[in-house]
Amino acid sequence: MKEFTQKLTATAEVTVGAENTAAAVGSGSLDVFATPMMLALMEKATCAACAELLEDGETTVGTSVSITHDKASATGTKITACAELEEVDGRKLVFSVSAQDDKGDTIGKGTVERFVVLSDKFMKRVNGK
Repeated sequence: MKEFTQKLTATAEVTVGAENTAAAVGSGSLDVFATPMMLALMEKATCAACAELLEDGETTVGTSVSITHDKASATGTKITACAELEEVDGRKLVFSVSAQDDKGDTIGKGTVERFVVLSDKFMKRVNGK
């Protein structure tokens, strides 16, 4: 992993559609943006934020999440997740994350931690080889 010298940020966007509602993914019964999908969008932003730190063969895996989902979003709403790399502790990366709707309202926020791993070594361990 390259040296962390400045805060790194990135965003990820999605429009709420039938496929990413709570009813569709099984996290509820309503046709609103699902909390697991908001988290996935936040994690996508974290991956983009730290990409320039990674060496060839490295990736990150999620290890800890603490978020709130504060406002429901209807289908058709554009959601933007923002991630900012706040801290590096060895191979642990700590991000502040938030998600806003197309009106500029914050719909969720929190922290996500990721850990830098060697892709091949990690998958060999996962697959028991």
